[in-house]
Amino acid sequence: METIEYKFILIGNSGVGKTSIFKKLLTGKFFPNNISTIGVVNKKINITIDIEDSNKSKIEKKFEINLVDTAGQENFRAITFNYYRGSDGILLMYDITDKTSFDHVSMWVNSINETIDNNQGTKYSIILIGNKLDLVSDDDPKKQRQVSEDEAINACEKYNMIWGNEISTKDITKKDLDELFKGYVKEVYKTVGAKKVGKQKLQKGVTYKKKSKFKCFGV
Repeated sequence: METIEYKFILIGNSGVGKTSIFKKLLTGKFFPNNISTIGVVNKKINITIDIEDSNKSKIEKKFEINLVDTAGQENFRAITFNYYRGSDGILLMYDITDKTSFDHVSMWVNSINETIDNNQGTKYSIILIGNKLDLVSDDDPKKQRQVSEDEAINACEKYNMIWGNEISTKDITKKDLDELFKGYVKEVYKTVGAKKVGKQKLQKGVTYKKKSKFKCFGV
């Protein structure tokens, strides 16, 4: 069976949980005291997913995902932008308890589109993910969300992104996170297809879905 190779990149402001989800996907463990990523770190993830063909039949496909974790600090943005090139899935994260991280979503989207399109771009999908659902409490006024789900869905519509849902990287199980990630890969496959490295025709093709098919996980 031929292996489809994709590059997925995690981006967003510093502190939104990029490294936490990166490590949990790889190890199944949550590390609460991560040091801010310097530059970029990447690891390979191999998964097998059943994909529906045009006849609604399930076809098993193997994927090798090069998952890239990036720095969110301003002085590392130039490094991050270089890593947009060749990306198939872009996981854009924000903290639902930090309005500033959500306000910067438009900046991140613009930098993605400008960088990839100016380099003739590839087909790619941007998936927006709200993190730190575990920090929200209806009973504690100090733990109020600053970004509503409706705001996030509207941003997806405005900037042509896929809504990847709100999650708690801390509380989500490894099994559920793996299933969520497979869902992201399926969405990217709808846009990118069976990409062949070095032979891909360059064309932008982000997609948007108003109602997410992904389950929302959290406390």
